[in-house]
Amino acid sequence: MNNTNHILTAQGIHKAYAIGDRRLEVLRGVDIQVGRGEFLALRGSSGAGKSTLLHLFGGLDLPDSGSIDVSGQRITTLGGNDLARFRNRRIGFIFQAYHLLPELTALENVLLSARIARLNYGAAQSKAQTLLERVGLGARLDHRPNQLSGGEQQRVGIARALVNDPELILADEPTGNLDTTTGREILEILLNLRTERQATLIIATHDLGVAAKAERVITLTDGRIHGAG
Repeated sequence: MNNTNHILTAQGIHKAYAIGDRRLEVLRGVDIQVGRGEFLALRGSSGAGKSTLLHLFGGLDLPDSGSIDVSGQRITTLGGNDLARFRNRRIGFIFQAYHLLPELTALENVLLSARIARLNYGAAQSKAQTLLERVGLGARLDHRPNQLSGGEQQRVGIARALVNDPELILADEPTGNLDTTTGREILEILLNLRTERQATLIIATHDLGVAAKAERVITLTDGRIHGAG
């Protein structure tokens, strides 16, 4: 791959957190490039820094040092509002814990990202409904999260992440809270939608079965990348 084909480039990423009077180094100089349209699995044990790195890639947090470029934009230099707009338009995030708003229906949860992006309401509603039907929730549009199973909530999360047609999809242990059969179904839905939309997908996972589906696997150990970064 040459540089024009990289959707994401991270260089010298360091991140630490203060825990009481201690400083916990989570990432210790991560360098990585990800090609457009690639499916990359990010593996590592619990606490290895997978979620932290994914949050940095998605602009949900900032590194202590280093740079991150997404689709030609250095997101580590963007201010709050500019970063939020860029993230909303270009990046879709799927969380292990779903993070759906409990007072909103499935349709309203998916629509929220589109409304923040100020897309035409009618077109956004049609797209959100189509996505929910695509993930098998056509009959559950008006159900709130507490009326949905874990697998159904994750399907809503996938639809929400894709409603703005992101170039980059980041999934943090998307099958981690699900039983094996449901997790397999969720993964297949995500992979099919990613292929249809020709998006780049990075999944953080400790599941060997999930990683086996990826085109490339890298491992985080003690805050550093091992494998082909």
